[in-house]
Amino acid sequence: STSCCNMVKVKVPAEGDNTTVKHIANKIKRQEVYTRIKKQKNQIKKNKKEQRKKDAKDPEKKDKPKNVPKTLDNMREEDETVIVSDDEEIRNDEDEDEFRQYFDGETPKTIITTNNHPSKPLIQLIKSLLSLIPGSFYYSRRNYDIKEICKYAGEKGFTNLIILGQGLQLGGHKKLPCSMLLVHLPEGPTLNFRLTSVKLPDQIRNHARVTKHKPELILNNFTTRLGMRVSRAVSCLFPQDPEFTGRRVVTFHCQRDYLFVRHHRYIFPEDKNGEKARLQEIGPRFTLKLKSLQTGAFDSSRGEYEWIHKKENETSKRKFFL
Repeated sequence: STSCCNMVKVKVPAEGDNTTVKHIANKIKRQEVYTRIKKQKNQIKKNKKEQRKKDAKDPEKKDKPKNVPKTLDNMREEDETVIVSDDEEIRNDEDEDEFRQYFDGETPKTIITTNNHPSKPLIQLIKSLLSLIPGSFYYSRRNYDIKEICKYAGEKGFTNLIILGQGLQLGGHKKLPCSMLLVHLPEGPTLNFRLTSVKLPDQIRNHARVTKHKPELILNNFTTRLGMRVSRAVSCLFPQDPEFTGRRVVTFHCQRDYLFVRHHRYIFPEDKNGEKARLQEIGPRFTLKLKSLQTGAFDSSRGEYEWIHKKENETSKRKFFL
């Protein structure tokens, strides 16, 4: 009776179910069955691969549409603000917006500052941004109000103002960069970003050294009217006449409303005949998430907002705003 009480019920697999071997008590036998099942799976995978190669050579099956995996990007919900190519209304808006002077040849000039008492990681990020953005200068905050800084920067001929913020992240004790306020002077708009995933050049393996050449700019995947506003705002940080001899490129890639910022140097290897480029990251790298877009220069009390990020607007994971 004692032996009956100590017996353990083992789940027996259904007929034809070869995916599990847990029901086999003998270790050697279990290993043999597992090896046989693994060989069968590898053979099935190999046969499918060979069949795909044959289909690629077959003219009848060559034009057959490929299976595209479902992702949040290609299942994105339809948005009426998505820009259609050659939209005359969009071109008219761009000819009359706050950035028209820059695209007519104005040279950008940017002032970078922080909140009071910046931490060491914030100062290190500023040094990297000074090398990333041509024509940028750092000024200490010195307890000045943001409105006073905007007025001073506008009078001195600056076209952009960047204010970096810091805070504790994930229960840490170090104050790390966490926000970026971008003000286009003197008419605005004002963009407030959340700043995350900061990596300085020294933290990037085999990073390249930065040069003083004006970089090329890549703006990728900004598809809506709001996204176009954001892309034109970040464009105003960089000169419109890049120096191609420096082979520097700054990328703002928008994916799922996140802006991934990267800084590379490229080269075309001779063995690739100019068809492929080899990249070497310079740094820094960081990620931006738009929190609000305010009309005009910064005004926390009377400013009008074009767009504010709200949780109640996130009705679906497949809905994006940029």
